[in-house]
Amino acid sequence: MAGEKEGIKVLIIDDEVEACDNLVNILKKYVEEPVNVLGVANDTREAGQMVKELNPEAVFLDIEMPEENAFQFLERISPYNFEIIFVTAFDQFAVKAFKLNAIDYMLKPICIDELSDAVVKLKAKLKLKSLQLGNDYQLSVLKQIASQEKLHKIALKGLNHIEVIDFKDIYFIEGQGSYCRFCYRKKEIDTEMIVSNTISEYEELIPSDIFYRIHKSYLVNCQHIWSILNNETCEVVTTNKVNLPVSRRRYSGFIDFLKENYYYSE
Repeated sequence: MAGEKEGIKVLIIDDEVEACDNLVNILKKYVEEPVNVLGVANDTREAGQMVKELNPEAVFLDIEMPEENAFQFLERISPYNFEIIFVTAFDQFAVKAFKLNAIDYMLKPICIDELSDAVVKLKAKLKLKSLQLGNDYQLSVLKQIASQEKLHKIALKGLNHIEVIDFKDIYFIEGQGSYCRFCYRKKEIDTEMIVSNTISEYEELIPSDIFYRIHKSYLVNCQHIWSILNNETCEVVTTNKVNLPVSRRRYSGFIDFLKENYYYSE
């Protein structure tokens, strides 16, 4: 590692020595994009010191580690300037949440193709530093995830940019297989964005007192309901004048939800 000069400057943080060695080996032998591994840390205290000394452009970070987990570690050292790729053995809610803000995450054992793709995305992100999230928001997200508080914003990854949206500005989310279409208002303009996560994943992330799954393919923001139609078909009309289907089996629970959360009264 000492003789390597070219490539993206990265730090590996993982309490498992064998996992670190394996990742270094794969990065050297199988990833085409040049990567300069500045160092390896096996605990977060050591990692914090190495971050200060080595100033990496990115870190490969395990989630579950002794003393503090990855989110607590990141909160403690914030603000920071490096990008993050999670490498973890656990596919949990916190991982899914932070997947939307990190470059990527990969489950162990590491897939070479997935790692190569992640490094390509990392290189592209480093070229778009001007679009990087601000430190204040970054710290806020970390505190909310670390304490499992409710998020007020969500960061959506597009092909070449990141869009940060307030939940209150989202009209609805449409599931399209392994993708989702977000319809929302940004700077007084109605817009939309396609992202590569399923609607079920987003259902876990969004506030459950604001959004309701009215259909297998639709999550609606109840703050943006203009009217409800219950004739031959059940539909919701949103404030941006889009008609969304409500499945018959979900209709009764939907109305109860609106009443319980004071969106509707008879």
